[in-house]
Amino acid sequence: MNKIGIGLFLLFFGFSFSQTYCAGDQISLEHQNSQLTVGAGFEEYNAGDDLYLSDFNGDLNGGSYSIIFVEMSASW
Repeated sequence: MNKIGIGLFLLFFGFSFSQTYCAGDQISLEHQNSQLTVGAGFEEYNAGDDLYLSDFNGDLNGGSYSIIFVEMSASW
């Protein structure tokens, strides 16, 4: 196989395991318990802090329910 063929294979293989969330979807407990690193601090979080989405789940954090908006973007 040439390099282009290997690259295309890896590209399509990677897409076959991707998972996307849409507006209104509920985030799975597995993803809620994944460790995230804060890139830009806000309120009680500073850049570099660890963040778990389960921190905002009232069933898991002692009754403080939250609605969150997650925006992920990059400017390269």
